[in-house]
Amino acid sequence: MVSWMEDPKIVVPRSKEVYSQRALDLHFSSLVVDTHADTISRYVDDGEDLASETGRGHLDLPRIRDGNLGVQWWSCFVAASHVPQMNTIDRCLELLDGLKRLTAENPDDIEIALTAADCRRIVAEGKHAAVPCIEGGHCINESLPVLRTYWELGMRYITLTHFNTNTWADASTDAARNNGLSLFGRDVIQEMNRLGMVVDISHVSDKTFWDSIEVATKPIMASHSSAWELAKHPRNMKDDMLRAVATNGGVVNVNFAASFLSERHRIESEKNSEEMWEEVEEVEKFARRSAIAHYSGTPEYVQQQTAEIRQRRRRMAREIELPTLSEVVDHIDHIAKVAGVDHVGLGSDYDGIGGGPIGLEDCSKFPGITEELLNREYSEADIKKILGENTMRVMEANIGE
Repeated sequence: MVSWMEDPKIVVPRSKEVYSQRALDLHFSSLVVDTHADTISRYVDDGEDLASETGRGHLDLPRIRDGNLGVQWWSCFVAASHVPQMNTIDRCLELLDGLKRLTAENPDDIEIALTAADCRRIVAEGKHAAVPCIEGGHCINESLPVLRTYWELGMRYITLTHFNTNTWADASTDAARNNGLSLFGRDVIQEMNRLGMVVDISHVSDKTFWDSIEVATKPIMASHSSAWELAKHPRNMKDDMLRAVATNGGVVNVNFAASFLSERHRIESEKNSEEMWEEVEEVEKFARRSAIAHYSGTPEYVQQQTAEIRQRRRRMAREIELPTLSEVVDHIDHIAKVAGVDHVGLGSDYDGIGGGPIGLEDCSKFPGITEELLNREYSEADIKKILGENTMRVMEANIGE
């Protein structure tokens, strides 16, 4: 591995004074891997120049270099809203095309990686390795030929569901329709295993998780999930699930979203959201009670009042205290203790979450994780596993060298 001390292309992080020399030396000699970020939509939809420090979001190439983020799995996230529009494939390909254009425009800084060997070579050359992947199994449009085509185009995992249950797999945040995996869903898992595409079980229901564990013949991945025992978000993984992932040989990559990390934040956020909907309902009830369609009962009034409620509640949500880097490492610590240190990694969900945790506001702050793990007396070998080698092992087990 090329060190920032040896290669002038590697920029010493501007915040290096925050970290000990030992943490910097270890971090910048490690292969750092993050398994989920939604950043490419900023390039495609907003036209952001990710080759420069944008001052927005969580990732761009300068901050990637500052944080020594060697390998990022770049998610092509397709929202459920594209399902009724019947353009899930179009949207997925649009995002993949964006990632490929970004790499073509910046060949000295970033390159597409399709194998573990690609990742190691690209990072050794002083560049960032971008692994394409998909968030949302509805993108395959119920077609194994489409799945195989995604593989040929370079997609290296699929998150089986998003917030929405699809026609073949139930999500953790939507009504069940398949009792976990449907028969076709089982075919999808088998075909992904045959191809070498990693099965990502973040977002799926408990039953879908257990069905996937039963069907999968290769190690699975939770690309952006945290520990349910510490924050009872439905997206997080219970201890029996963590142990099952270990038995399977897979890896659970910790999500940096506030409500996934902090039970206090989850409760306060849910309360704020519930109260918002109660206020909106009261406005709608008032409008319905208006016997005469005077101004205060018009649709325009309801729309205006609802917008004001949402805006005020969004401000209140931003005022809820964020969790810290230490709480991220609490989740790493818990998963390492329950599943084993060989089965935990990093899956920030950057650019798919709100504000990052205090101390991990963006990817340039990744050295802080190494510092905190050292403070907790993890060995350097185990820290290297957590920072990326565990995920690399799962990639190799699925895709090959």
